[in-house]
Amino acid sequence: MANASEKFRHLAVKLDEIADAIGVESVLIMQSTPTHMRVEATGGAAEKIYTVGAEGKKGSAFVEAHELYCERVVTTNTPLFVKDAASDPEWAGNEDLIEFGLGNYLGYPIHDAQGNVFGTVCVLHNEAREYSPDEKAIIEKLRDDAEQALQSPIPIAG
Repeated sequence: MANASEKFRHLAVKLDEIADAIGVESVLIMQSTPTHMRVEATGGAAEKIYTVGAEGKKGSAFVEAHELYCERVVTTNTPLFVKDAASDPEWAGNEDLIEFGLGNYLGYPIHDAQGNVFGTVCVLHNEAREYSPDEKAIIEKLRDDAEQALQSPIPIAG
């Protein structure tokens, strides 16, 4: 069962649906902080690993940490695709690969109402794979939905 912070609660079920539809272990919405990437919404089989509020150390903030996939997306404000981190020297030390066996990544930056990079929408998988144009469009739609959520006030519970 997907889980999400209040801002993204209405997208929680969609994350599980996307994980099933495109066949990946994890679908995430991540927030960038100065020192960490924090899980804001999680879906898919790997949501037991990536729980809401869990944080990964940014390589730019901690000498012992390797750059995170999502960190690169935030830093460059561009999408990132890593087919197989295990065979890519640039990503072979990545925490998601080393700790969780998730070496396949596709992520897009998401922006707040002011146009600043808030974080990422991403998928991770445990096997090398490509993503079809239709699968990319599904993830891009999730990015659009996440950006819309950032531009809307949080509903007040009645």
